[in-house]
Amino acid sequence: MLAVFAVVIIALSVTLTVFSVKNDRLSESGAQAGEAYESLSEALGSEQSARAQEASSYQAQIDAQNKAHQSEKDALEQTIADLNRQISIKRAATTQPPVTQSPAVQTGTADLSGKTVYLTFDDGPSPRTPEILKILDQYGVKATFFVINGGKYNQYMKDIVNGGHSIALHSYSHNYSNIYASEENYFADLQKISDVVYEQTGVRSNLIRFPGGSSNTVSRKYSKGIMTRLTKEVAARGYVYFDWNVESGDAAGNRVSAQTIINNCRKVPRNNAVIVLMHDASPKKSTVEALPAVIEYYKKAGCKFAALTTSSPVVHQRVLN
Repeated sequence: MLAVFAVVIIALSVTLTVFSVKNDRLSESGAQAGEAYESLSEALGSEQSARAQEASSYQAQIDAQNKAHQSEKDALEQTIADLNRQISIKRAATTQPPVTQSPAVQTGTADLSGKTVYLTFDDGPSPRTPEILKILDQYGVKATFFVINGGKYNQYMKDIVNGGHSIALHSYSHNYSNIYASEENYFADLQKISDVVYEQTGVRSNLIRFPGGSSNTVSRKYSKGIMTRLTKEVAARGYVYFDWNVESGDAAGNRVSAQTIINNCRKVPRNNAVIVLMHDASPKKSTVEALPAVIEYYKKAGCKFAALTTSSPVVHQRVLN
């Protein structure tokens, strides 16, 4: 009996030993599988992270390219609008005389005493603003700046006012397709640039110039008759708008020579209020180069200079839309 019991004990012991060995092997295999799984998970996580970073990088590149293309599109649209405006003015001049402008005369050395020159600069502030202000200060001349949202250059708005010049409203966005889509859009844009000017200078200006001038025809593409309506509505809201009767020609492109600008500014109208259109923008280097000669020409001809105010003589072009 004892012998049988001993055999049973031995059999059980062997069975337990075998089970233990198998269990140890299973545990070891489970641990190895767990480690393999963790390694695989880490690898997949790293791969997913890399793919996400790569996708983010690609998206950033696409966004940058889209932004650059939009900027190029806006610049091209503005250039086309400026050219269309110049064409429309010339066509109008050949068919019927403007309402408030007089024919230009080549002045040469003619006596222009009695005339007041109002130098106006659109589309600033820009990196050119300090250069323009310095030249104006050197000659003791006051001018008018029709400003847009210049971003980081908006700080120069205060310099314009502190220099005794007039700061006036042009547009916040200068985006024709937006501002001329409706009267609501135009006045919303105008209010935005008015607020920027006030924040920078403490001045609430009611002097304005329409992008493209009141005679622009590009606005017809977005809203037929809008300029006819706007020219009346701005007056009803207390604004005074100014066009120009001397065009420097710097809006024709960024490679207009300084001499061309000087020659254009010598084409003085017969009326005594001479409002000169120039541009304060980064590419307009030749405008800055021409400015001293333009000022000297008018001074030698006996002209006075002044900044525009609400009581200045207005110059309005013929509204064509």
